[in-house]
Amino acid sequence: MKNIDGRTKLLAIFGHPVGHSKSPCMHNALFDKLGINAAYVPLSPEPSELGLAISGFRALGFWGANVTIPFKEKVGEFLDGLSDISRFTGSVNTLYWENGIVGGKLLGTTTDPYGALSDLAEHGVSVKGSHVAVLGNGGAARSIAFALMKEGASVTVVSRNEEKGKALASALAEAFPDKEMPRHILFVDFANIAGDVDLVLNATSVGMSPNVDESPLPKDVLNPRFVVCDIVYNPLETKLLREAKNAGCKVIGGSAMLVFQGAKSFEFWFPGERADVQVMKSAIGLAEGV
Repeated sequence: MKNIDGRTKLLAIFGHPVGHSKSPCMHNALFDKLGINAAYVPLSPEPSELGLAISGFRALGFWGANVTIPFKEKVGEFLDGLSDISRFTGSVNTLYWENGIVGGKLLGTTTDPYGALSDLAEHGVSVKGSHVAVLGNGGAARSIAFALMKEGASVTVVSRNEEKGKALASALAEAFPDKEMPRHILFVDFANIAGDVDLVLNATSVGMSPNVDESPLPKDVLNPRFVVCDIVYNPLETKLLREAKNAGCKVIGGSAMLVFQGAKSFEFWFPGERADVQVMKSAIGLAEGV
């Protein structure tokens, strides 16, 4: 176990629940490898006490943090500023201090889309010119859909709630007026677009531990021509991925995405340092190149 002293920089992940998170293991391994005197811990405040938790974060001089479900879309109101993409998406997964000055302005951004696109690229999947069905309309879905359209993909938002799905599609259309108009459908209508989809990207929490027997899509709509990517990383293989693999699809799990978005968060906390993604992968049980 590392030595912790009065100079140790404290970082955290806020979530509820947060016991499943692999981020502490991943970041602490990285700090050890790079010789950084820092420790990363899980924090699980009650959702109603998020503001109080952020006040405590400030008062205790934490160096930085990640944010996960259910706080990504709520934490922004307790911060001093947001990045452009977080203002668009309403989602934050990384807290950092402006210019690295602890106690100064506490800022928020999201590295979710960086993680997703880096993971796809590592698996040889080009999104430019492809049709992507983004499952969900929450913060992760908004940020990833934004990044996909920026990279030249056409997007269909698949949601449970028609109004929320339509709102996201409209917001994307407004953000990218020169791009192909994004579409929106309900989950029950997915079969109607299945023949035209290249990539299915699950940006919901459906299938995440402990609800490992759930999937956002029925297996009978999975086409072997799909690439299926799931941002859920616990379990390593969700029910969606297992059924997609059985259907002949190329599948990509969420653990490597976690590594890439974590590496990007690290760069906000420690400017000038370079994350070693292989160390981070090894720490959470991923083989090189996975």
